[in-house]
Amino acid sequence: MRKSIASVSMALTLLACRSDKPEDQVRKAFQTCVTAVEAGDAAAAAAPLDATFRGPEGMDKAGARLFLLGLLRREKVGVTVVRNQVTVTGAEAFQEVDLVLTGRSGGLLPQDASRRSFGLRWRKTGGDWRLLEIQER
Repeated sequence: MRKSIASVSMALTLLACRSDKPEDQVRKAFQTCVTAVEAGDAAAAAAPLDATFRGPEGMDKAGARLFLLGLLRREKVGVTVVRNQVTVTGAEAFQEVDLVLTGRSGGLLPQDASRRSFGLRWRKTGGDWRLLEIQER
């Protein structure tokens, strides 16, 4: 009996700790992308991109997927998130991230690519957060 009560209490505690805040949902969507990049899975990394996605230099969704495919075929990339700040207003979110990227050998990528800052704009569509835009800072 005590074991059952303890199990139920633990389950309720874990459910109470689970966050459904929009900010946490955006962070989770971003982390899914990071995990896919580190696994070398370009399709999964590009999955949350909206059909109207725009990236640096006017890159669209198809261009972003091809870029990731080319990069991840020749290089194993590690991503360390240094800063991850999210602001949500209604069904839109703005995320500012600072990243440190590492290459296959475990060393830093070339100096100009090692530390990067980005602004990401997200929109909630249905139950999912879709990435609309990435701007390099």
